[in-house]
Amino acid sequence: MSDELFYIEDGDGGFAIPCQLKIADDCVQVGEFCESKEDARHWAEEECWIFSGEWYLCVECNQQIMLNISKLQTKK
Repeated sequence: MSDELFYIEDGDGGFAIPCQLKIADDCVQVGEFCESKEDARHWAEEECWIFSGEWYLCVECNQQIMLNISKLQTKK
């Protein structure tokens, strides 16, 4: 499963998972670089990133989405 995800590689053979939306001003953009893809995925899960089934979303972008949804509901 982890090989299906998009990973960013650093020059030292490390892997990180990027946030796919990058809509929050304080978006992390890229998770921590780890020694393996599995470790990078584990890091994202430990940091409570949201998995969509295809990609990950950082906590800050998830909060921005929830804020946007609440603003839509108050406009009605």
